[in-house]
Amino acid sequence: MNTERTAKVVASGVAHLRAHSPSEAPAAVKAEKVRLKRKMRMEEALQCMGLNCMAQIEANVPGVLAQHTESLHQMRVGLRRLRALLGMFDDSAPLPAELREGLDWLSGELGETRDWDVLADTTLAGMQGINTEPLRAAAAERARNLHRDMLPAMHSPRFTELMQQLDGWLHGCGWRPDGPLPKDHLLAQRAGDGMVPLLRKAQRRLRKRIAALDENDAPARHRVRIAAKKARYAAEFFADLLPAKKQQRYVKRLSALQDRLGHLNDLAVAGKLLPVLENSGHAHDAAFARGWVAGASSAQSHGLRDALDSIARLKPVRR
Repeated sequence: MNTERTAKVVASGVAHLRAHSPSEAPAAVKAEKVRLKRKMRMEEALQCMGLNCMAQIEANVPGVLAQHTESLHQMRVGLRRLRALLGMFDDSAPLPAELREGLDWLSGELGETRDWDVLADTTLAGMQGINTEPLRAAAAERARNLHRDMLPAMHSPRFTELMQQLDGWLHGCGWRPDGPLPKDHLLAQRAGDGMVPLLRKAQRRLRKRIAALDENDAPARHRVRIAAKKARYAAEFFADLLPAKKQQRYVKRLSALQDRLGHLNDLAVAGKLLPVLENSGHAHDAAFARGWVAGASSAQSHGLRDALDSIARLKPVRR
């Protein structure tokens, strides 16, 4: 990927919009499996994993330009995977500050739009005992406006330059000092050896956040969810170097926790967004919906501690 390539992807998305109706948006692209070899050095593994994440981001540009909700979701997944990977290697391959700021900017550009998509398409759709159609229509309109407002970011030189700079940093081993890596450097180790402390660190972080959690604290629950996601991503990145059945069981357990915490987070986000609708002509319905959200959140938090403690007892996958 380079600047010219990214610009072509954006141009292709624009051409698709001109030639097709909005209902024919390009299909959303999920992450491809990372392919690692057992004799690969950790530096090569980092390049493979990073470029895999970037490919997912880039592949969803046409769908995002077409204002396709699932393409936006998958672009955000690719971005989260990339940031989790870079965080995992922060000690051995620190990202330059300007690239870190660029990723923060892109994440911020995408985040609010996705929140309104989820409210309109998922959270409100799951409510019972209330006609949510007026609220869903209002939330969907806000989401459509945000999708439209986000388009300049995709067309901007900043986005193209960010992709080009990340690509150059990964391909050019931008983390290297002058000359070869020291023999004891993490990135000089074989990937099968170097992954071990990274997988352990991810599980330790998750365990600590679970131990400190008040399960009724929504922001703290969200931090646990992020830690679970990072531990899962780590196990998925190194899947080719891990025992398949153990890796799959570990990922499945973490995914189930993520889903539960993710639903609770969607409810917490809905509690913040509904007052916006309440103040824009939907006072009665939005107030009722806020009450439903509070009750659902309380009910679904019940028994969460047992599930969290079970996850805390998991051990990272070993070879």
